[in-house]
Amino acid sequence: MSKQQKNNTAVEPLEIKKATLTSEQKALATTETKATEELVTTISTEKKQLTVTEPKPNKSKPTKETVTAIRLDQIQPFENHPFRVEADAAMAELKASVALNGVLEPVLLRPKGDGFEMLSGHRRMTVCKELGIETIPAIVRNLDDDQATLAMVDANRQREHILPSEKAFAYKMRDDALKHLRAGQVVPPVGRTTEQIGKENDESDRNVRRMIRLTKLIPPLLDMVDRGKLGTTTAVELSYLSKKEQEAVQTAIESEQSIPSQTQAKMLRRLHDEDEFTEDTPLQVISGNKGKAVEKLTIPMTEIKRFFRSDATPAQMIEAIVKALELLELKKKRDRQMAR
Repeated sequence: MSKQQKNNTAVEPLEIKKATLTSEQKALATTETKATEELVTTISTEKKQLTVTEPKPNKSKPTKETVTAIRLDQIQPFENHPFRVEADAAMAELKASVALNGVLEPVLLRPKGDGFEMLSGHRRMTVCKELGIETIPAIVRNLDDDQATLAMVDANRQREHILPSEKAFAYKMRDDALKHLRAGQVVPPVGRTTEQIGKENDESDRNVRRMIRLTKLIPPLLDMVDRGKLGTTTAVELSYLSKKEQEAVQTAIESEQSIPSQTQAKMLRRLHDEDEFTEDTPLQVISGNKGKAVEKLTIPMTEIKRFFRSDATPAQMIEAIVKALELLELKKKRDRQMAR
């Protein structure tokens, strides 16, 4: 065998081996390619399935509430409704409009008992009754007590003219409802409920709290606020007095035909806080200081304490001093008469 033949014989197994390896590699590559394609297909399919199951935003229009004609004898006014229904010019204008065109805007009701409770539309209902109309267009919502209160206040706060007393009780009712709703939440909102009410009505938290204080006034004093005779700041000071003390203030106002100033109201509140308020206090303050600041005289307790019992109150001391001075003045008058 020649050298060339030997070389060919030696090389041939290597070339066959290479060819075999190449064939195996191709088969492996083909298998890997198919597996990759199947994986890509699977991922693509799953991705498509995920895309299909993703929630899409609801762009449909909100469901329109149904307007129903409700008989007036089925409707009761909202309990403790803070907004008045008065026979004023606005009411006359509304009555003329309803007589001509009917009720154009439906009232807002909620189911209650065997009938319905009015949330918004008390004036429209009153006009319909006066005109002899038996039914009124209405939207009925299923609301609990707190939700009903919030809806009632929201619907009525857009009135053109709102009296201080109306705003005061509306704020109070909304504040109570918000506090009740917050109490049921796991994580209550940060901040006072009065802050939230203030933001809703473009008012400060302090002003909202002051308005709510007006609900502590007795009706005659609150009426003076509505009529503009008693200022809000003065009224807030008087709201800290007890009902009996406020009645004494009202009596003094009627007797003297004079409204207490802010300074006098603060004095009355201070005397209340110091437990020195008597039945005659309002009359003494208002009659002796009509419109001007009160002059004060301070006497050190060390100078007069020896004249009184240890349990004597400052009010009792003042009363005794005044009586002593009156007796002294009477004695001087008699002495002058005897000297003549």
